[in-house]
Amino acid sequence: MEKKVHLKIDKNDPDMTLRTVMETIRQLQEENPDLEVFFDGDEYAICSRPKRNL
Repeated sequence: MEKKVHLKIDKNDPDMTLRTVMETIRQLQEENPDLEVFFDGDEYAICSRPKRNL
């Protein structure tokens, strides 16, 4: 499964709030309905991958 990093988050950036992260995820989901957008805690980044057809 191909994962794409959209935004790498700097843990020390005081301007990067949870609200900012959630809004970015929401915006990416709206722009890309064929992608699963998520926060990757290992990479500390907002990522996506193609949705699986079940």
